[in-house]
Amino acid sequence: MERVIVFIDNSNIFKGFRKYNIKADYEKLKNFIVRSRELEAIFLYEGAVYPMSPEKKKWYKELTIRSGYIIRTSFDKIASNVATEKKVDINIAIDIISLAYENAYDTAVLLSGDGDFVPVVKKVKELNKNMEIWAFRYSLANTLKDELNPKNLFYLDDILNKIEIS
Repeated sequence: MERVIVFIDNSNIFKGFRKYNIKADYEKLKNFIVRSRELEAIFLYEGAVYPMSPEKKKWYKELTIRSGYIIRTSFDKIASNVATEKKVDINIAIDIISLAYENAYDTAVLLSGDGDFVPVVKKVKELNKNMEIWAFRYSLANTLKDELNPKNLFYLDDILNKIEIS
């Protein structure tokens, strides 16, 4: 059975959910992406402002307990800091590549359309691992799209009605 690890750049996809005015159910999102494959781990990466709001703490706790998410936050003292977004990208890249070297997955599933991940995709392919990207059409970098086989590219726009909180 194909082993997958999911890596979610939450600030990247959350902007899309807000743009389309939906609240996503992250349990449904996980199940839709993983399908019948074997989920080894699911990571959610986010820049967080310190101190964290009680609502955010509650959401992280629910994701961890109910859905098995592993939360990876990069803390900053001010909101919307570009440096924090880059820290998140670096942490995702390190985890994807190091877990590939550890043979922890057959397919890395990345939820982000950020062109900064092109070198990561290239390295994963060099290591004979599969790479799957899920992104919004409007935010998918052409350089990232060009690096992938079309069968490994999926659009979150197409599943919004399936992952929306009802």
